[in-house]
Amino acid sequence: MAYTEILTSHDLTEEQWDRQINSEYLSSLQLKYFMGESTMAPIQVKRDLMKEAGDAINIGVRSQLIGGRVDGRNKAKGNEGRVEFYNQRITIDNVRHVEKFEDVPMSQKRVGWDLLNQGREALVEKAQISLEEDLINTLCDATVRRVRGRYLYGVADSNWNATHTIALTNIDNTNDKLTTNVIRIAKRKAQIPVNAYAKIRPMRIVSGMNMEEYFVFLTHPYAVRDLIDGDAAYRNAQLLLPPASNERSPLFTGSFFKGVYDGVLIYEYDRMPLVSSTIQVTHSILMGAQAAAVCWGQMAKFEDDTEDMGHDVIYGLHEIRGMAKIGWDRNTVDATISNEDNGLVNVFVAAVAD
Repeated sequence: MAYTEILTSHDLTEEQWDRQINSEYLSSLQLKYFMGESTMAPIQVKRDLMKEAGDAINIGVRSQLIGGRVDGRNKAKGNEGRVEFYNQRITIDNVRHVEKFEDVPMSQKRVGWDLLNQGREALVEKAQISLEEDLINTLCDATVRRVRGRYLYGVADSNWNATHTIALTNIDNTNDKLTTNVIRIAKRKAQIPVNAYAKIRPMRIVSGMNMEEYFVFLTHPYAVRDLIDGDAAYRNAQLLLPPASNERSPLFTGSFFKGVYDGVLIYEYDRMPLVSSTIQVTHSILMGAQAAAVCWGQMAKFEDDTEDMGHDVIYGLHEIRGMAKIGWDRNTVDATISNEDNGLVNVFVAAVAD
């Protein structure tokens, strides 16, 4: 069997094989630097269901202490504060990628590379693309928890409309391109909950004794083009310098890292959605802690099957996972408060093609 031959050529057991596939898969993710098991990561990773039975996991979302300060001779009783807890339920399911090779012996004779190894690599690449697309689609879902304090259309908060398609028509290609001012407005929306209920916690980066806090801004290459070409503040050379205390962090390297501005890490990401309106617009996001979560019940496992005495080979990668944008579903506690996203501000700017 071809599958056995691949395992032998790599001198791997099946468990080691799966471990290598997962290492390749996760290490190639462009979003991997924002993923972690801590509640301070923008994309929280949960693997609880790999050890326990069940098809769903509940993630707790905690508020800061509200009230509760007692000064001087005042009594604590009657002046207690409160901490609010909300629940995000994420259901997991099968995600499979499958390919088939027919007449493997003759197919292999016709090419100058290892056909089956290339097939394995294609599966890993497809799984990586699929996860990133699913994550972006989840993060950029503008149909849920629409509150003005979590949305910015162009350069002015007044472009807001409760109907998403109407708000998009308020964006024009002259005044509403991406600028450093747009990024700062989005950051203030995260820090100061006007037309929203809670602040957004920044991501924390710990390196040795240092702890730094940042927000993360992901945007399309067209918006980055406008930022670079049209904003003199961005072109300040200091933006290109990583923080001296953490300059070797992978967060501050690579071609898609575009600099730090006012405590916001700016990244170019070509998977950010382009949206058609009166002009073409891109959906960008400013993320803090716990913007979304990915839950695995099973990491990617390699599968194979053969037909016609091994002449036809079927390869597959099978994982069990689910994901969701984390939100404050406050309507379940107080019907007078609107639900809102926990860790992100949705930003829409002009993104007209070259």
